[in-house]
Amino acid sequence: MLYELTKVAHIISVIVFISGMAVVALFLRNPSADTLPAIQTFDRRVTTPAMLLTWAFGLYLGVQGGWFSGSGFWLAGKILLVLVLSGLHGMITGRLRRKVREDDYTSDTATRTALPIGFALVGGIVLLVTTKLI
Repeated sequence: MLYELTKVAHIISVIVFISGMAVVALFLRNPSADTLPAIQTFDRRVTTPAMLLTWAFGLYLGVQGGWFSGSGFWLAGKILLVLVLSGLHGMITGRLRRKVREDDYTSDTATRTALPIGFALVGGIVLLVTTKLI
């Protein structure tokens, strides 16, 4: 029962984490003095904790499920993609922090690719978890 509840908590954390990343990336496309500080607060209070909970619940599931011993390469691939996704979040958060600090309200062109890359990473993660192909 604890395993199933942890899985539910992991999935909810993932949804909040990915949604939060999307919100921050979208607001960086058209930033304003009114929205950037609020988005930074949202990222600190919602998205980053959701990412940390995603990691914690995921690692717990891996240990409880015995996936770290002989589960094949799908788990290593998933962890690699999640590391890249977490790094993408760090990049987006860093750009947001810099814009707030410098009062820069120009469109951030570098984050335009963050959204499709993030969704592609999520797609790869879901593919590996559901099929356990490699």
